[in-house]
Amino acid sequence: MSKNQKGLKLKDNLDLSKSKNEDNLLGVYKSQNEDELIGAYKDWALLYDKDNDDVLGTVSQPNSVKIFHEYLKDSKLKIIDVGCGTGLVGLELKNLGFSNFDGIDLSQEMIDIAQGRGYNSLFLGNLNKSLPIGSNSYDAALCVGVFTHGHVGPERFSELVRIVKPAGIICFTINENVYESQGFDIAIKHLESINIWKVLDIRKHDYMVKKNVKGIYCVVKVT
Repeated sequence: MSKNQKGLKLKDNLDLSKSKNEDNLLGVYKSQNEDELIGAYKDWALLYDKDNDDVLGTVSQPNSVKIFHEYLKDSKLKIIDVGCGTGLVGLELKNLGFSNFDGIDLSQEMIDIAQGRGYNSLFLGNLNKSLPIGSNSYDAALCVGVFTHGHVGPERFSELVRIVKPAGIICFTINENVYESQGFDIAIKHLESINIWKVLDIRKHDYMVKKNVKGIYCVVKVT
């Protein structure tokens, strides 16, 4: 986690002055290690969904699943939601008819809330480490809201690739404020240049509308 400290300064770009729950988001963004991040999400879990709607105006989950669905039509394929949190992506997948998806997150408190939101299995794991998932286990992966301040850097793209089968689809978001500063743009191009994946889509779209933050939405195909 310490590798991402450069990008943490960009949290100052967010206008959180009017947020009653600003400490929750700042606590997450300021986290310097795994224990701090887990603690921050533990404190935020019960208010997470409400804050995403009322304070942040987060639209990354529905936007990601909509884009994902453009490239993956088979609702029975096996999908993993990496960094599933309270299961907001799962709700969107379920609404589109997907029925075979699991979730993994580093916060037990968030996972507890995700129960009943369509996931077949939910389990603990941290993308900054090796995930407790076998190689080539899934037909596709989503990773929404994970590549941001104080979370995970582009060096962990390799772990997403590892758990997805060849020719599988990975859809992920990157907070616009860390996209270039932490080298995500370069990493995406590099992995395509060495034939790890093929980039199918990169677009800038709304991410947290009430904070005027955009996200980079990416879809790649594992080679």
